[in-house]
Amino acid sequence: MKKLKQSNNRSKKHHYLPRHYLRGFVNSEGCFFIYDKQNDKILPKSLTPDATFFENNLNTVIFPNGKKSDFLEDLYTEIENQSWGALNKIRSSNGKTWIQLLDRMHLFSFLLFLHWRLPSNIEHVGELSKNFFVKDNKNLNYFTLKSKSGECIAKEIVDKIKNSSAFKKSSKLILPFAPFYNTGWSERLNSNWRFLYTGDGNSWYLVGDNPIITKGGNDHDPMNCLNEFVFPVSGKILLVNTNKPVDKDLSPEFVIQFNVSIIERAQRFVACQNKDFLEALIKNYEVYVQFKKTDSIITEMFDMLK
Repeated sequence: MKKLKQSNNRSKKHHYLPRHYLRGFVNSEGCFFIYDKQNDKILPKSLTPDATFFENNLNTVIFPNGKKSDFLEDLYTEIENQSWGALNKIRSSNGKTWIQLLDRMHLFSFLLFLHWRLPSNIEHVGELSKNFFVKDNKNLNYFTLKSKSGECIAKEIVDKIKNSSAFKKSSKLILPFAPFYNTGWSERLNSNWRFLYTGDGNSWYLVGDNPIITKGGNDHDPMNCLNEFVFPVSGKILLVNTNKPVDKDLSPEFVIQFNVSIIERAQRFVACQNKDFLEALIKNYEVYVQFKKTDSIITEMFDMLK
């Protein structure tokens, strides 16, 4: 593990969607077009992953002594590097390829860390951090504090740690471990996960700043947040995880519905390598907005998987 940096050389530009992941959605020139949902416009020029899906100082923490550190950014880099081999294998696969359990496990780990680092979940991470070191909290009791001699830490010290901004921000690197303490998680990776590929081998799937499309009921439950979801592994591959495994090919209508769901779930930014296709999807989404039916978008998408 690298030594925690507290120097003036710390990084500032922190991606919440890793650039390596984003490269699975770019065109032949290494770029994509960005839709700014808040301002309802497509940015005039295509951009590279380096220039998108980041926030300044997103992973910068301030210690009680006032020093700043970007050690969270370094930790994310180390964790991501363990996942890229599996992600690359899956991205180069096709409908006849069996994805090995180890590669599924690496992807599951990547998804869990991704889920809790998204800007949409930051506020919830802060709230959940209050539940650490609480004896009767079974979901988070895997993370404890002990003295060097193995004794319990005084409550006032524990409270001081929990109330610090550094710990609240660091909790997004602790929460992802929760599902691994729940029995049966590995069986689900084989029995319920389905990798679904575009019929023509082209990139039709969007990516947004909130790309793990869940049903919404368990999003902030550390144990069950990813029990059911649809996730774009790349512009050509979707990972579908449902209680009843999908056993059919996806229709063109589903592709449209998934992409509209990406727009609906996004806080602000959505990316697509084809500007004309992005414009058409935005028009489709605007119909839901016009008739005040946006709440039905994701429900309709999951219904199409039954």
